[in-house]
Amino acid sequence: MREAREHGEGAAARRLGDPWRKLHDTGRGYLSVYFSDPLARWPVREITRPADNKSDPNIETGTYGLFSTCEPSMRNRIVHDGAATIFFLTTRKPHQGRVISGYYHVGWYTEGTQGAVNRDYALAADRMHFIDPIAVEDLAEPLAGICSAQFRTMKPIDAETVAALRSACDERPERTADYLGEVTRIETFARARSGYAYPSWGREAGFSWSDAHDYYQTDAELSRVPNSSKSRKWRCRECGYVIKSGALLKKCPLCKQMATLTPAEEGT
Repeated sequence: MREAREHGEGAAARRLGDPWRKLHDTGRGYLSVYFSDPLARWPVREITRPADNKSDPNIETGTYGLFSTCEPSMRNRIVHDGAATIFFLTTRKPHQGRVISGYYHVGWYTEGTQGAVNRDYALAADRMHFIDPIAVEDLAEPLAGICSAQFRTMKPIDAETVAALRSACDERPERTADYLGEVTRIETFARARSGYAYPSWGREAGFSWSDAHDYYQTDAELSRVPNSSKSRKWRCRECGYVIKSGALLKKCPLCKQMATLTPAEEGT
């Protein structure tokens, strides 16, 4: 399968083989709020977020939750409920309110690095459509109310809402190629300043399908791991390295081993 970086089309993952499985679509979906990068001209994820570089929505591969541990409960419910459409919302500037930047239609899923025991399912789109952002307040009711209601990270929506929001997005021209170009530009900027595209990951390059095989579930004896750390510190059980990160990383930035980080206690 070609990468989205290479062909620049809205569809990112039409046919995937093992270990990916087809997701049954029940018509339902989710609203998903993400941090967008203040340095970006298009509302891509916050790649430069200090000590918490973001990898989702990963439009380069059309995936969500493959490289990150973000929103495990949402990913788990999408798999089990067939809520196949994710609409992405963000706030571009303070006090300007939320906008919708686009959506995924999820066609595929597999267990991620942390496995089903940690509700770690990776999702892949069979279609994605990113657009000139729509201000939530400009949507007709009841959509404006649904999208502007007080929720912090995600919200399930019914099939009627999914259909209406998808129609509103599909009326707008496809801008996915512009978003992809902006991801590359921001990664280049970050690398010029720090030597890494993702400093908190210890990662010099961006993401592509060639990285995916490292992030699939391989350890059948995985234990439960908290998705957050009160100290914002994580210890690798393989090399003992302690890192600071706002979120659990799937790969240790030092020894590059998978699923080895656990919360470190204060003072360590």
